[in-house]
Amino acid sequence: MGVNSAHYDLSRAVRQSLVSDCAAASEVAAIALARFDERLLRAASVLAEGARQRGHAFEAQALIALTGGLCPLEDLCLHDAGMDVRSPTREIARAATMLDERRRLARREPAEILNPTALRQRLGITEPPEPGRTGGVASASGTAKQLVAPWERIGLDDDEEDQADEDVLDLEEEDHGDPAFAEIDALLARTRKKLDAWNDLSSDEGRKNLTLRDPGYDAAGRFERWLNILEECRGLPAALAAALALDAWLWLEPSERAGELGFAFAATLLRQRGLATAHLPALGLGLRRGKFRWSPHQELSGRVAGLLGSFCDGAAFGQSDLDRLTLARTVMLQRCENRRGNSKLAELVDLFVASPLVTVQLAAARLQVSPQAVEAMLKELGGSLPRELTGRKRYRAWGVL
Repeated sequence: MGVNSAHYDLSRAVRQSLVSDCAAASEVAAIALARFDERLLRAASVLAEGARQRGHAFEAQALIALTGGLCPLEDLCLHDAGMDVRSPTREIARAATMLDERRRLARREPAEILNPTALRQRLGITEPPEPGRTGGVASASGTAKQLVAPWERIGLDDDEEDQADEDVLDLEEEDHGDPAFAEIDALLARTRKKLDAWNDLSSDEGRKNLTLRDPGYDAAGRFERWLNILEECRGLPAALAAALALDAWLWLEPSERAGELGFAFAATLLRQRGLATAHLPALGLGLRRGKFRWSPHQELSGRVAGLLGSFCDGAAFGQSDLDRLTLARTVMLQRCENRRGNSKLAELVDLFVASPLVTVQLAAARLQVSPQAVEAMLKELGGSLPRELTGRKRYRAWGVL
């Protein structure tokens, strides 16, 4: 989504202009995030936990959707529980990785996550870039002048190698069964040379972890520039600083393989600044549900204002989802009236609320009852029982989704 950029202009004048242009949007976003966070703090523990866990799943699904992928929420929850109804797609596997990542980040302290050493370790960056190294071409105003795709960053040496490959293939063309395949052979030869140059084929471990990477990507340089932007945002309001951190991440793309981490890091910055102490905000969810779509062709102020609006959309969706959970719990608890004192039906209801997906085996282990007792309690819930997600008669799962 971003642009390989050596400069992301965030000078003092630009920051002052952003503060004046985005002051209203920043305040509205901060109020929306604080209100949702305060509701989670005051809500029952099972409701707050349920909203947080569902927020992680919604965010993982939204990040896949922003990249053009399809990730049904039911399939994601079933895959996370190891109960796949069908073979998981690549998008489901990526979403499950994001889901695990968000849960891990939500359990850790924000200062520990945003530590530069920890960030470098997470992104696989071993050391800062050498002085004077740059990552590409950019404009001084923070807007794109030239979009350079990875496959277009090929040097003159590579072109000479490609021409040599074609010359060799021209000599061998007489022995080929059909000259029409010469161009395909040339393409395959160039591809083999690229992969051999970009991967370590000298060891078993290197051959096992073959991956397509751009040697000129300069992830270390991009990441150092992003860290500098975080430092420059220290004096700005929390919501505006998080929006700038996310915008800079989308622009610079410090990670070639884990671009979605920028949303989690910006949400962690909101936690660190006190706007989201009870949850990890779902920023990608707000960006997906709103009308704004981030693009490097837009002006910096327009991009930041749009991201601030997506923060509001994400917080508003969180509040509506918390209302849904509250209503579902109230309806299910009506079935628990006039029950015996040792009945565990209310505990089963709270388990439905706190977990996106519940199975008979999970409920039996959590409630310390037999699977037959869980089956009996599910029948007692009647019409208030959450939707069954698998569509099977055995190994079923239910969830408030």
